[in-house]
Amino acid sequence: MEKVISIVGAGGKTTLVHKLAREYHRSGKGVLVTTTTHMYVEDDTDLSCDFFALRDKIIKDGYCMAGQKISEQKISEQKISEQSKPKMCGLPYDLLDKLIKDMPQALDYVIIEADGAKHHSLKYPAADEPVIYPGTTDVIIVLGTWEKGRSCKDVVFRYELMQKELGTAEDAVVDDSIIDTLRQVYVRKLRDSGFEGRVSCVFANERGGSE
Repeated sequence: MEKVISIVGAGGKTTLVHKLAREYHRSGKGVLVTTTTHMYVEDDTDLSCDFFALRDKIIKDGYCMAGQKISEQKISEQKISEQSKPKMCGLPYDLLDKLIKDMPQALDYVIIEADGAKHHSLKYPAADEPVIYPGTTDVIIVLGTWEKGRSCKDVVFRYELMQKELGTAEDAVVDDSIIDTLRQVYVRKLRDSGFEGRVSCVFANERGGSE
């Protein structure tokens, strides 16, 4: 095992998850993609939560995206329509622990989507966010920059909480200072939670892009 990477923040997380997974897989590394929150299911996603099935897929294909089905109650709460792409929640931690422990030669990278932002380009994290798997070695914060100049209240997920905790003005607009403040808040919350690994930041300049 080389790294367990948790990707947090807002706009561009899922794109970065899949980009890194493709790059590592193409270089001959074994890759597992999962989440600690919710994530859209892809066509080849394994929702079995079966250790042997996941192990065999990683050994055979060198890649596996895996999670578990969201309960019907959760689906109702999220108001996911029949036309919506289905979502999954993450693998149980004990199963993820076992995959990492028992596959040191075949599994090189675990990439985890560890935050949610309701399709916003920026986010102010709540007290229990992001959701970092304990075995994480690296965290990448993703922040969208393509909505600079727009009102923060229209762009920043949980902006009301940002106003309450930081005193940010009601009429504030997104600029470099706001984006850097959000980055600093994420770093502080990660360190306050006890995370001691590497933290880096990626700025997405469009949906699906980065700079």
